[in-house]
Amino acid sequence: MTKKKRPLTKLEKVEIKAKKILANEKKIIDDEKQKRFQQCVEVKLLKGHSQELAEKMAREIIYNTHEV
Repeated sequence: MTKKKRPLTKLEKVEIKAKKILANEKKIIDDEKQKRFQQCVEVKLLKGHSQELAEKMAREIIYNTHEV
């Protein structure tokens, strides 16, 4: 026997929508950072840096990480 699910309350529906909105915004931000990272790497390569160094510099600029 299958058990019927109770209908969602208005608050639960709003919470579900809010979670979807936040997930979509995070995806947009992540995609934008990835695009900027790729563009930064291309610029560094055009300036004559090696692939490894270009990626390291771009990662530091875009993601604000400092590798040791």
